[in-house]
Amino acid sequence: MISRRTLLLGGLSLAALAGCAGTPQPPTSSSDPAEPLPPVTDRIDALRRRHNAEIGLYAVDLDSGREIAVGDGDTYALCSTFKAYASAAILQRAQQGRLSLTDAVPVERADIQPHSPVTEPRVGTTMTLAELCQAALQQSDNAAGNLLLRTLGGPPAITEFARSVGDDRSRLDRWETALNSAVPGDPRDTSTPRALGTGFRTVLAGDALDGAHRQQLDTWMRANATSSMRAGLPAGWSTADKTGSGGYGTTNDVGIAYGPQGQRWLLSIMTRAVGDDPEAPNMRELIGEIASVVVAELHQPQ
Repeated sequence: MISRRTLLLGGLSLAALAGCAGTPQPPTSSSDPAEPLPPVTDRIDALRRRHNAEIGLYAVDLDSGREIAVGDGDTYALCSTFKAYASAAILQRAQQGRLSLTDAVPVERADIQPHSPVTEPRVGTTMTLAELCQAALQQSDNAAGNLLLRTLGGPPAITEFARSVGDDRSRLDRWETALNSAVPGDPRDTSTPRALGTGFRTVLAGDALDGAHRQQLDTWMRANATSSMRAGLPAGWSTADKTGSGGYGTTNDVGIAYGPQGQRWLLSIMTRAVGDDPEAPNMRELIGEIASVVVAELHQPQ
């Protein structure tokens, strides 16, 4: 049998526990919303270690000029990000009257490359330059990318265009899909986050295109179905961006994020896996996490 003394002691203990449970506890420092975030370099380093990745980041608030740069001068493979330059160059030539977006381009069986979801069903017919730009930007269609390159005069035309929009590092040497080999140390088909971001800023928010053609590029890119950075942005945001992926886990996403209060943030994110495995998986999840870091940092008061 339980003694009267045990019952009394038990009752006192329960009362004490109830009192503790009902007393609000001060928040820990880690949950204090007013506590400053760790340095952005520390947060990027943590992502680098967790994903076993190399990370290059260049971000700019286009209205305030505030920048975030981590490894922004390191070299990465361009992969399919070149398709934004190819489409912008087509638009620029249309603006100059050198071609028309309605010009028809034959699509032959020999043109089809792996991942050509839009062009492959069109074999034996023609596609307009506008349709090819849309396929290249929104679905990253590889045959469309090559057909745009052919129209422009081949990969060197992309290098030339890059220089014309303030990008001093990007170079394109090969065609799809060879340009995606992304072998570390190979200088072909490469850029840096800062150089590529600078060029994208010029074509999407600068004077490389007139208003109508710049708006067309923005409209196409806002409908990009392959975006990785959007996963890290708050609700209500949109992006005009272009992705690229290749060997050694190379995964890129570059463009402008637009916020509901009129924010315009350029994000140029280039990544690859550490190591020498050409079949390393892509880093799409990491791209979204880096975008989240940028959002948190740019929301911080200076």
